Amino acid sequence: MSKFFITDIHGDKKGLELLLRQADVNLSRDQLVVGGDMINRGKDSAGVVRFIKDLMERYPGRVHALIGNHEEMMGDYIRNGDKLWLSHGGQETLAGFARVFPGQAERQAHMEWAYSLPLYFADEEYVYTHAGLDPEMPLEQQSRDILWMTEYEFYRQPREALLTLTNGRPVIHGHTPVERIYYDGVRMNCDMGSNTYSVLEERSLGIVNLTEMTYHVYRQADHRLETRRIGMI
Repeated sequence: MSKFFITDIHGDKKGLELLLRQADVNLSRDQLVVGGDMINRGKDSAGVVRFIKDLMERYPGRVHALIGNHEEMMGDYIRNGDKLWLSHGGQETLAGFARVFPGQAERQAHMEWAYSLPLYFADEEYVYTHAGLDPEMPLEQQSRDILWMTEYEFYRQPREALLTLTNGRPVIHGHTPVERIYYDGVRMNCDMGSNTYSVLEERSLGIVNLTEMTYHVYRQADHRLETRRIGMI
């Protein structure tokens, strides 16, 4: 069995499907964890949500999805009318959900599924979450504030405190875009900036093979696929 992690897909269903094929993910034997932020920015947020929900239902115990801050914003809008989400891609995502799910019940079910996902998933080797963890809180009592934790905030946390929190398991996460994926023995940021804009940095979608310590990259600007080794620091 190989373990794969993909995060911050941001509506790129095409890239998601290409990377699953490129990485040779076989969900009859492999594990896939999705680290949140499936929606907003890209062209097919609803398609991504439907695809991942279907995978979880077809491969129970093999596919695990987590909530990101964009799903959290969507939930705050749907439940409480908080309009922050609308200025972060929510309007386009709402329109996309209406196209993909013409029926209100099916549309509502997929949205509720996305914003009701757990904050973290843990196996015997790693703890997976969207942005980071708070070592001052027990793992099962983490606040939803961790969905908004920047890389700077998370990497200021003492290594020893994080490993104590996780019983020695490194934390695999996303949320803050990076150009290359590195592993410091405690944390690994896997957000490659899908569908974000920068004139200085390459923006891509990546899937990490934690078993082989490699990752596959879909470069959205030129539609190229690459395979790279994870850097060790």
